[in-house]
Amino acid sequence: AMDMDHPDLEVVQGDATSATDVAEAVRDQDAVVSTLGVPYTFREVTLYSTASRHILAAMATSRVRRLVAVTAGGANPKRDPNPPWFFEYVLKPFVGRTLYRDMRRMEALIQASDTRWTIMRPSRLMDRAPRKAVRVVPDVYTLPGGNELSRRDLGRVIVEHLDQDLHAGQAVAVTE
Repeated sequence: AMDMDHPDLEVVQGDATSATDVAEAVRDQDAVVSTLGVPYTFREVTLYSTASRHILAAMATSRVRRLVAVTAGGANPKRDPNPPWFFEYVLKPFVGRTLYRDMRRMEALIQASDTRWTIMRPSRLMDRAPRKAVRVVPDVYTLPGGNELSRRDLGRVIVEHLDQDLHAGQAVAVTE
């Protein structure tokens, strides 16, 4: 459960794998932000693709057009020269294999949709104070030297993209 309070925020609790819960959450909204996450596991992961199907269906029914969805640089199906060696050669292909495979399915579903989507691929998210400089670059999975990002910085970038309708129809790498 989220413990957040702001006059412009309505928190709706539900199950992202329930089409009914997702439809209720999407109804009467201006935009959808998907920040789903699961820990690394060797078991098959389907949360990202299942929830994305429900989100896209609910958006179509409710005529909501704007979507910002968070995945990760690890969704890159190819070798990426920018992340640390341990991430690229251990976490991504072994420990995170099922998670990133489902993120790729999520990205494909979103990219095939008729929404005004932006996919954000942040570097490793950290609980720390935000930084002033954040790089947002389209059409890549990761950026050189960009291994970390504060969760607050990601939140700010998401809001900026919604407010200014930035990078619609693009996937962007986000990092410090």
